[in-house]
Amino acid sequence: MSDCTNKQSTKMTMCKNELQNKALELKNELQRQNLNVLFNDSSFRDYLVKLTVSVDGKLKGYLLLYYKPTKNTFSLRRQIEDLAVDCLIDFLWNKLNNSDIYSLESGIYEAFVDGSYILGTTGYGAVIYLGNEIKTEISGTISDVQFRQFGGELKSVIETLKWCGENSVKKIRINYDYEGIEKFALGKWKAKNTLAMEYTHFIHRTQTKIEWRHIKSHTSNIKNDRADFLAKKAATTNKIPNKTLFYRIKKA
Repeated sequence: MSDCTNKQSTKMTMCKNELQNKALELKNELQRQNLNVLFNDSSFRDYLVKLTVSVDGKLKGYLLLYYKPTKNTFSLRRQIEDLAVDCLIDFLWNKLNNSDIYSLESGIYEAFVDGSYILGTTGYGAVIYLGNEIKTEISGTISDVQFRQFGGELKSVIETLKWCGENSVKKIRINYDYEGIEKFALGKWKAKNTLAMEYTHFIHRTQTKIEWRHIKSHTSNIKNDRADFLAKKAATTNKIPNKTLFYRIKKA
């Protein structure tokens, strides 16, 4: 029985085994890049382990690795003073979680998309990259709020693909955390309402080649967190919906 499910002992550190395994995996990845990582039994707290990072004997800062058993996800909070080291750790963490991005040389764009519903307003957000360069940020609200957050999730993809069409983008990878984004698009989920039908129709009409990738939410992916921030900011600061849910297809 794992630490997370053993409730008989109050002395046991919750989820220590899970944290230790992930911390060792991260440590090995960082040490391949000449970053020294240390932690011991005293580094653990319930659902948390603290790692010390140094380079050539010089302290660079700390990493706080969290585990959420209900979602089976890990997140990483970085307290690193050296910007170059901080950027390297961010890159390696994303690589470790299979969420690293295409290089600039590949010519393939990356989009991170999200939606949010807060107090009666649905917001959407998207960040589009080429390599590590942000090409644009997209956000706004929609008037059709009956589907709440999911309307924002799908709208973020629509606006991303509209931008791609306007800027002659041939291929883009869309990174998402709501699985319906891909499953509706590929027909794995049947579109049974107006929202899903309009979304799938738009996807099938786009001229941009799409690669899909699921990224778990709350795993400290900075790019994904930025899309989430944009969606939440739109939902909380722009209370007047500025767009209908989707591009309405003109009838012949």
